[in-house]
Amino acid sequence: MMKNLYRNGIVLVLAGCFLALNFIGEAANMPAKNSKKATQTPAKKTSTKNAKTTAKVTPKPTPKSKSAVTASKTTAKSTPKTSKTPVKAKSTATAPKEKAGLGSKTENQKPKTANNSKPKTENRKSKTENVSSAKKDKPSTPKKAAGSPTTSKPTGNEQIIVVATDSRIREQPKANAMQLSPVKIGKLLPVLEKNGSWHRVQYETDKSGWISKTTTRNYETDQRDEIYQDIADKYAKNKSLDFAAAAEVSDFLRTAQALAKKDQTKVDLGFKRLQILVAAMKAVPARKGNTFPYKSFLQAHEKEVVYSEPSATWLVRSDLFWELHGRYMQSPIAEDIAWAAAKNTIPGECEGYINCQLYMLRAMEGEYLNFYPNGKYSDLALEVVTISLGVMVADLNNKATFTPLADISDRAEFNRFLTELRTIISKVPDADKAKPLQHINLLGEGYK
Repeated sequence: MMKNLYRNGIVLVLAGCFLALNFIGEAANMPAKNSKKATQTPAKKTSTKNAKTTAKVTPKPTPKSKSAVTASKTTAKSTPKTSKTPVKAKSTATAPKEKAGLGSKTENQKPKTANNSKPKTENRKSKTENVSSAKKDKPSTPKKAAGSPTTSKPTGNEQIIVVATDSRIREQPKANAMQLSPVKIGKLLPVLEKNGSWHRVQYETDKSGWISKTTTRNYETDQRDEIYQDIADKYAKNKSLDFAAAAEVSDFLRTAQALAKKDQTKVDLGFKRLQILVAAMKAVPARKGNTFPYKSFLQAHEKEVVYSEPSATWLVRSDLFWELHGRYMQSPIAEDIAWAAAKNTIPGECEGYINCQLYMLRAMEGEYLNFYPNGKYSDLALEVVTISLGVMVADLNNKATFTPLADISDRAEFNRFLTELRTIISKVPDADKAKPLQHINLLGEGYK
């Protein structure tokens, strides 16, 4: 009986081993994705079932079962679920075969996984590097475009005119680039190239450079009067011009006046030129007319300016204003020109000479009242005349300030000035004219 049981146990063990070998062989040919699952699940069931049977039939393990014990320990370490199997299962003969099968599949899977994962990682890196490099390169183009504006060529024969004093031609289209040449206001420049807020222009034969658009304006011949007028208005309103700027603008306006087409533009440019010339003369320091840069300018305008010795100052000749007024008396600004002439200083100093004082009144405020007895400045002019005549009347008793008339010629001149002033003031439609007329009569009696 015991022999039969023993023999049957051995048969069962051998059958189990045979089945395990066949199962492992079939599982080895299955796809790699299902290999681990297909191999582990039947192996656990088979090994557990055989282990129970073997434990009941065989109280002592055979030499083969010793190797099974070693294999079972190894399997228990590698597989967490198998480690919960009772110690009895160490005698399972199928465990070594199962371990061998799992090991071969795992080794086959590792190279495959390693080979598949590396290229993916490398591809991801290369894509990341390409994306990052593209991001780095992408903003670089706008930065260059912002720093270096697109250069273009003008259409047709485009010209610009310089509209600011102290303008400069530069080597490059940059504010801090090297200066090639100064350029005067009113200068016409052909445009060769454009670059943002800069123009490359030809400023001399075979010479070109860059000038800022802020100091220029597009020039068209049919807009010439308007352009000249705008430049004149801009600088005539500036009450703090230095000598260099005033001299430059006054020279430009003299040329502009000759080139203007409309009479109204001509008279306005001529008037503003004289006003700016007055500003230039006021900017010449006392007794510095023979020094640079004043000397050359004064010599070039010697017919328009005059030196006043007592005050050591340079003045614009008043007759230039009166000539312009006489030429354009029908102009809307004719009265303004006359008033500017009346307020322009006459050189010299009277030093108590009464005929000189009367001449000043007659040539300045008196001349304005002669043309505009009811003008917008007539009240101011009459007030100046009244005050000046009153000072002379106040000195009649002592004659301390004004010296007596020296001879008959002086007396004749004196009487002529009084007569002219009386005639002019009489035309003024103002009740205040009675006082200056009374002063004139008193002076006539006092200097008989």
